[in-house]
Amino acid sequence: MGIMEKLGVTDPLANLPHRPQSYNDKYVVVYDFSEVDAETSVKELTTLLSDLESAGLQTEVRAGYDQTLLVFVKAPRELLGNTVYKSRVKDWLYGIVPEHPGGSKTTIVDGAFEAEDILSVYHLVNWSKSLGGAGITPEAGQWKNVKAIFPLHNEERNQSLMKHLSKRLFLTLDDIDSIRDLWGTKVAFYFAFIQTYLLFLTFPAITGVIAWMYLSKYSLFYAISTCVWCTVFLEYWKIQEVDLSIRWNVQGIGKVKVNRPQFKYDRIVKDEAGREKHYFPKWKQITRQLLQIPFVLISALALGAIIVLVFAIEVLISEGYDGPYKNVIEYVPTCLLAVALPYISSALEDIATTLTNYENHRTADYHEMSLTQKIFVLNIITNYLPILITAFVYVPFGDTFVPWLERMTKAFLGALGQKYMDDDLSFHVDADRLRDEVIALVVTGQISGFFDENIMPVLKHKAQGLYREYRRSHSKDTMLMSIVQDDPEEARFLRSARNQATLDKYNVQDDIAEIVLQFGYLALFSPVWPLIPIGFLVNNVVELRTDFLKICMEHQRPAPVRTDGIGPWINSLDFLTWVGSLSTGAIVHLFGANSIGGGAWWALPITIFISEHIFLALRALVRFSLQRVGSEQIRKQRQQRYATRVKHLEEIEADKQQGLMLSVAERERRKSIRAMGHESFWTTQIDEGASAAAGIGLIQSVKRAEVLKNGQPKLD
Repeated sequence: MGIMEKLGVTDPLANLPHRPQSYNDKYVVVYDFSEVDAETSVKELTTLLSDLESAGLQTEVRAGYDQTLLVFVKAPRELLGNTVYKSRVKDWLYGIVPEHPGGSKTTIVDGAFEAEDILSVYHLVNWSKSLGGAGITPEAGQWKNVKAIFPLHNEERNQSLMKHLSKRLFLTLDDIDSIRDLWGTKVAFYFAFIQTYLLFLTFPAITGVIAWMYLSKYSLFYAISTCVWCTVFLEYWKIQEVDLSIRWNVQGIGKVKVNRPQFKYDRIVKDEAGREKHYFPKWKQITRQLLQIPFVLISALALGAIIVLVFAIEVLISEGYDGPYKNVIEYVPTCLLAVALPYISSALEDIATTLTNYENHRTADYHEMSLTQKIFVLNIITNYLPILITAFVYVPFGDTFVPWLERMTKAFLGALGQKYMDDDLSFHVDADRLRDEVIALVVTGQISGFFDENIMPVLKHKAQGLYREYRRSHSKDTMLMSIVQDDPEEARFLRSARNQATLDKYNVQDDIAEIVLQFGYLALFSPVWPLIPIGFLVNNVVELRTDFLKICMEHQRPAPVRTDGIGPWINSLDFLTWVGSLSTGAIVHLFGANSIGGGAWWALPITIFISEHIFLALRALVRFSLQRVGSEQIRKQRQQRYATRVKHLEEIEADKQQGLMLSVAERERRKSIRAMGHESFWTTQIDEGASAAAGIGLIQSVKRAEVLKNGQPKLD
């Protein structure tokens, strides 16, 4: 029973014929002509179809929603199979795979899995004409009215895999392989990452419950165990990442990346090998990258000012407000901040994206790395600064600045302040405020994130659909769907394609960023509230399933771009682990029961120094131990390479032995060639055994001469 039937809604297309579709050879190009006149739109569409067909692709045009056209693109069997083959040869040339795939330039092969075929279709549509593609780059250059290019969801396969995954608590490697086969390695690496993280979360979740029940607040033991956990998890994931990259034949795949379509070069130069390269001066790129320094500083100041203001308001309410509903009102600023931060971050991320585009990176990997670094800095500020202010400003110095802040506020508000502000300005720092701050931000952030990821897109898509139907029936503008009727045999397929065309693009970096932020909370603030990992564990069990559902239902199918890991987020995790060793050491020192100097400020640098060096030693030990254990895939790779070398040597030895066993005819042929040679030196001992006879004769001559001279032969 389908979803609509479960909801009691009759599907108007339920009784229409359903044609089976292949999904490995198709792409959809969405062309929007609502902002251009008829002449321009005709010209752009003609050029679009011409470029696609010039690349060898087949096209079909159908009506989309509003004033959009859906250009369905299909790669013929011969073109697709040959493109897949050439991609494999390119991988071999760049050392991604060890063995040549065999065949010739006209060889046609089937993709090993669906995503491999789809990736080749993506290259045919998106890559530049010089590389054999059509050069269709959505919303860029001449294709600014092309709103999207995307492969169609294989809905039957999606449902089958979703049903399978829903029955599993933890995913296996085969499950991750299935995701790779469907959506490519970039998305599969995310699911492998969250799966590994989920498995590792069980340890801090268990120790967190023990610490909360039996240990003192800000437990040193729990802080150390969490630091060890962070280090082991990160070093293990690095090995796991290498394992998967070898398993999926993508290790070092960055070497085969082509220029971004948006990359603007100054000129074309040739290297020593005669290869043409697009040149953009390094000094220009560095100059542009320097702009991120003022961007980060201004963003930090702006976000810091907002966070400090909200923090001050909350402190005033909790410590100085004496009106009704105080217990509720004092949490409102923090909750509002937690809800607003994602939207503030989104606006700043848009600016960061514009700035990264201006930096003009050559490949998509470099572009993504630069953007990720900017977003990571923004995320640190927005998510961790409130807690850091509470831990290292409010609690230590609250007795000094809070009474002053209360007096200033009371004087500013006048009569209103006299009515609702507490007359007793005596103040004592709330030692539990740090814990409350962590709980409020973590819990509110998780709930808000789940709502934004899983509920809002559904509501938004539903509202857009209702608005679209309203416009079609009431608007004076002409909509394609109001004047075009679908062929009944195509109606089901076209409805699905149109709905997918209205969905948002999927960005896997957003999901990875969410997990990295979770990791940061654990690394930096776990001693404050040991139950943090329990919440993350429950959240990620749900997240692992909802993310798969989210991609299927709320986003266009992602292009199966290849990568060999989670990219620059590894550096972010490394940084958070290091900062966590400093943060947890400082928090335990200031708030824990057993600390150097009784928690005195003069001893804080000593504690941080010791904590950092313990972490560095621990990381070196863990890294050494895990490297000694090694990677299963690396061992297999070495064994395969050794077996290949042994096979090659055995073939050489077999050829050598075969060369020693010459036939009589071959020996006579070689003798005649030697006798006819121009160098007479090599023609005196042609007959078989002649060289041996000559050598023996010389030896015997010497021995006879010795006997005649000395009367007896010389003995050694």
